[in-house]
Amino acid sequence: MNFRDWFELMKQAAYKDARFVDTPRGSVHYTDIGEGPVVLHSHGSPAGADTGPLFFCDLTREGYRLLTPSRPGFLGTELSLGSSIEAQADFFKSFLDALNIGQVVLHAWSGGGPPAIAFAIKYPEVVRGLILYCAVAHRWDHRITLFERMLLSDRAIWLLWNLSKIFPEAFRKKSAQELGVDYDYVKQAPERLALLDKFFEMTAPPSLRNSGSFNDIEVYSAIDPFDFSRVRMPTLVLFSPSDNQLPISHGDLPAAQIEGAEYLRFAHGGHMPMIDRDAALVWDRMLDFMRALRGDGNELVTRRV
Repeated sequence: MNFRDWFELMKQAAYKDARFVDTPRGSVHYTDIGEGPVVLHSHGSPAGADTGPLFFCDLTREGYRLLTPSRPGFLGTELSLGSSIEAQADFFKSFLDALNIGQVVLHAWSGGGPPAIAFAIKYPEVVRGLILYCAVAHRWDHRITLFERMLLSDRAIWLLWNLSKIFPEAFRKKSAQELGVDYDYVKQAPERLALLDKFFEMTAPPSLRNSGSFNDIEVYSAIDPFDFSRVRMPTLVLFSPSDNQLPISHGDLPAAQIEGAEYLRFAHGGHMPMIDRDAALVWDRMLDFMRALRGDGNELVTRRV
């Protein structure tokens, strides 16, 4: 496929089901699927509002409403809406206020961890429960690999995309290696392979996501330690030592320092547990945690505007 057609295809996929809402900070691009108690997803990088519907749409079948705003610098949300971690915590609050939502379950994956933690600390009255799903939880001085560097270039990822259609096995193996998942297990089910392919395509087109990605890399390399004693809501930490994107300390630290935190240190799944051997274990533990929040006598806000 030629570059122009590929770019338009990836752009259309990235903005599928896109919505926009005006806030005092500026316009926010987001996706909104399902009905029920609200789950606010804080996506990683490179990613955007498309992450929620792509990877966590099953929450809607469990009776939840999944909101995924593109964090500042990703897709349709300008970086000017919040480049610092604290500013992104305020960004989440203004976004929820614009939608008239008072409480959420906060779900953070990968690079979505720091702004989610900051939001939970600053606005505890809004966060009914916090789920750190293979999430960054402390300073992360990430050294970009050659493969990752290619994922940050439109032309390079276009070339990789075309090559992946010719040599799918090689590219799927490489993606699995980067994530820390067992490719021999993943390839046994078409639905797992489809999700692995979506992870690769979720990074495209990089030029629509790089502002946020490079900002995360810069800001996260200088994070001051979080005061986890101020995270006072129920918390579930999900992390695996097989994760090839983040060291296990990103799971161990918040689990040890957040009072009463639940910790599932699963063996198989790396940075993408929904496609590996422990997928059901991780999913069931997350749902049990969320169901307990629904049954504690405090109603989660579900009303749309």
